[in-house]
Amino acid sequence: MSDTTNIEVEYEAVEEAIMQNPRGRWFLGEFARRNRATDTGRVLEAIDRLYSAALGVRGDVQLELFTRDLEDMHDAITETRRDLAAIKPREGLTTRIHTPEHDLDAVAAAAERATADIVSAVESLQDICEKLRAQEADADLCDEIETHARGIFMASAFQDMTGQRIARLVAAVNYLDHRVKAMLAMAQGETPAEAS
Repeated sequence: MSDTTNIEVEYEAVEEAIMQNPRGRWFLGEFARRNRATDTGRVLEAIDRLYSAALGVRGDVQLELFTRDLEDMHDAITETRRDLAAIKPREGLTTRIHTPEHDLDAVAAAAERATADIVSAVESLQDICEKLRAQEADADLCDEIETHARGIFMASAFQDMTGQRIARLVAAVNYLDHRVKAMLAMAQGETPAEAS
C-alpha cells in the first residue's frame, strides 16, 4: 500500500471514532464550518484581486478604444476639411481660392463674395434696363431683361443661404477639430496646448 492510501485509511478510522459521540460530531462540524469560512474568505479575496485587475485592464482597453474613436473622428474631420477645401469655382470664372492650409475659411469667404458679385451684376442689369427704357428701347425686351434680373436675384438669395450654411459648417468643423485634438492630447497624456 502506498503512503497516500495509508493516510486515507487512517483518516477515515479517526473520523469514524470521533463521530461515535455527540461532542466529536460537533467538533468535526465546527471544524468544517470554520475551514469553509476561511476558504470562502480566500476565494472572495482572490475574486476581489481578479476584479481589480480586470478593472485596470478594462480601463486601459476603454481608454485605448476611446483614443481610437477620437483618432477616427479626427481623420473624418480632416477628410471633410479636404473635401470642402476641394470645392473650387469652375475654370475661368475666378481664381480667388488658393490652397493654403486652412482652405475652409477661403471656401466660406468665396461663397459670400459670390453672393455679393451676383447682387452687383443684377443691379448692373437693372441699371442698363433703366437706361434702355430712357432711350425708348423695346419695352418687351426691357421687361424680359428685368424678369431675368429678378430671377437671378432670387437665385442669389439661395446662394447667400448656402454661403451662410457653409460658414456655419466651417465653424462647426473647426470647433470639432479643436476639441477632438484636445481630447486626443489628454488621452495620450499631453496637455491640449502641446497638441496644437
